[in-house]
Amino acid sequence: MSPPDVGARGPARKLLVITYCFGSNGPIGGLRWAGITKYLARSDWQVRVLTAPLPDAPDAAIGVRADQCPRFPTLGDGYRSLRRLVQGPAYRGVRAATPPAPPGRLRWLEREVSALLAFPDEGRGWVLRAAWNARRIIRRFQPEVVVSSGPPHSAHLVAALSTIGSGVRWWIDLRDPWAGPLPGIWRSHFRVGTRTFRALSPRLERLTFRLAHGVIANTDGLTAALAEKYPGLRVVRVPNGVDPECLPVPAPHRYPGLGIVYAGTLYTGRDLGPVVRALGMFLERHREAVQAGSQIRVAGEAEPGHARAFYDAVAAAAVGPYVEVLGPLPRDQALGVVSRSRLAVVLAQEQEHQIPAKLYESVGMGVPTLVIAPEDSAAAVEGRRVGALVRDGADVEGIACVLERLWRNGSSERPTCSVPITYDAIAPLVDRLLRDTVPPDARPS
Repeated sequence: MSPPDVGARGPARKLLVITYCFGSNGPIGGLRWAGITKYLARSDWQVRVLTAPLPDAPDAAIGVRADQCPRFPTLGDGYRSLRRLVQGPAYRGVRAATPPAPPGRLRWLEREVSALLAFPDEGRGWVLRAAWNARRIIRRFQPEVVVSSGPPHSAHLVAALSTIGSGVRWWIDLRDPWAGPLPGIWRSHFRVGTRTFRALSPRLERLTFRLAHGVIANTDGLTAALAEKYPGLRVVRVPNGVDPECLPVPAPHRYPGLGIVYAGTLYTGRDLGPVVRALGMFLERHREAVQAGSQIRVAGEAEPGHARAFYDAVAAAAVGPYVEVLGPLPRDQALGVVSRSRLAVVLAQEQEHQIPAKLYESVGMGVPTLVIAPEDSAAAVEGRRVGALVRDGADVEGIACVLERLWRNGSSERPTCSVPITYDAIAPLVDRLLRDTVPPDARPS
């Protein structure tokens, strides 16, 4: 069944989206509302977006007006610069999300100080400046609805400060949980695992949620958890997806042999070790796959501990010659690597209520996709729904069997997804939600 016409009902409406990241060429966090607003703007919605600095290449194809609001420098920025100076050139050469830390109580103290200086998140120096700009936009643009999207969840603080006294309906969009629920492994995270975060974030979340008209979550599990946590608050689900117009055309030539790719960041529970071990088992059983040029390619950054664990796994499995580390790549190049691969890997270990957006990209491109996640997690459930293969990280033999099946199949055909996962299909859901939020005669004061 085709999705209903986004703009088929009622008069034109105005929407303001507040999000730290925005655009189809920038960070993964900016893709969700870049896709949704693109198709809302093609109907009778007028859309403005307030964001931090835009990507280098303007996204004119989205068709909405994006107002750029740079962040101010903060004490946290100064502290990190000082650490880099003290650590010297060896630290500056590390391409990682977090720096190495001193041992023992000094490490604990350093984490707490860093978390306090950066609280609530990397948008700290953006909140007040963005709130002032958002209030100015609301006065002039007069939107009926404001949506704030995080992380960074400081976008919700911007919306709270800018909508006070305006009469605008405000929805909070959570691409990831804010104060929880989070699995226990997140207690080791450099920011989320600190006492500062655990003490302050739940209070800030409760205060912010009280001011909003509703919360949008992107998974069933997070929707249910928040509805139970805040029984008086309206919580709805709008899934993630992919913009088909931003995906590359299918690559005419794939990598030789069994080309496997992981494109993403290695952090918290995400561990490529099971796939590396399965690759070693597969290549040991199928030497012809070695001769054919089979490889796993890894694109993206890694936290220091995860980088060490990855290289340790590669050495233990003796697959060094069959691993190519590409490092961080621009989005279009990363998608090109995925398009040429026979299998895309999506890691979602220790992420009970989260679904990596990379899942929709590889499935949308028709690349066979393997989700490494617990069987009952949100990513596993969604992976099976959209036609991906799902294996638990402990099932190394099962992962090796997936590789063998793909190798034996040898088909160059690209599978198609039988359920709607594109933002042109998701936009009508958002259209109905936002229209139902605002009374027909409502206008901001």
